[in-house]
Amino acid sequence: RRKVVTKIFSMNDPDAAGPSSTSGVNTAKPDPINSEFLYYSSVLRVIALALTGDVDRQLVIPWVRKLFRPEYHSAQFREKRNKYLLYLTLTLLNDECYGIFRIAPPSGPLPELQSIEHEEQPMAQWELDPMWRDSVAALPADFQYLSCAVHEFVMDCEKDHDLDVILDQEFQFFLFLARPYASLLNSDDQTKIAAWLQTLCTISGRSCSSMKAIRNDYMMALLGYVHDLRVAGPFREYPPWTTLRPLMEAAKWSAETKPITDPTGHEANEFLAALPIPQDGAFCYIALTGDLIDGAVSQMQ
Repeated sequence: RRKVVTKIFSMNDPDAAGPSSTSGVNTAKPDPINSEFLYYSSVLRVIALALTGDVDRQLVIPWVRKLFRPEYHSAQFREKRNKYLLYLTLTLLNDECYGIFRIAPPSGPLPELQSIEHEEQPMAQWELDPMWRDSVAALPADFQYLSCAVHEFVMDCEKDHDLDVILDQEFQFFLFLARPYASLLNSDDQTKIAAWLQTLCTISGRSCSSMKAIRNDYMMALLGYVHDLRVAGPFREYPPWTTLRPLMEAAKWSAETKPITDPTGHEANEFLAALPIPQDGAFCYIALTGDLIDGAVSQMQ
């Protein structure tokens, strides 16, 4: 059954099909719904295989097949698909299938989650985790919150709170997952990640949904890095004090200011540290980038 689940995920993984037939840089606009889908898929790929009960693993397979069907990749059903994937992920984190996932999915359309009569379940550990609440409560009275990077006027921020509940729940969940991995980093990285977590925690309460969405983008990326026990991108620096620009802008700025080919950069040091120390002689490496090649060609012309 583990092989069956793995095969289902591989068949629906856009990266599994190999490189795209079209060459060049991908200029498509960011798609947050697709990013969520890829994230939940990668999480389910791990926890579905780790279920301890054979019955639970058997129940997951038809649900994965259902949610990965082509029709649920259409614009009309993508949000419903992601809601079910989130619900399934939270269910499997308790190492069991419960609620609607205890039975096979319907052959027809899936019902709206709001219409399902849910069983009363005790609150999960991540829901009871006090870190976020304690971090906000410990802020000094004169603390200056980050300004909104989306809205120009305060009145626009005040109107943007439709998604607060789901975004806050998502952040609480990601925060709970990130903490154990963050504690395994080296001391320097721990300090930076702790500063980032505290800064992201301040985007709460009165913050608009747009800023909370940006906060969650950072939290999702940070979780991916600390899960690999490394720090990269904008998280190599301490968080800003004024505002939090969209993650895509911050990542681009980070790549431009500290490229991976920088010999004084963090990645270069880690790469050399992992290599055996030569008894005689020294390391010699050459790094080529498109910018250097383009510059050399232009000079030759």
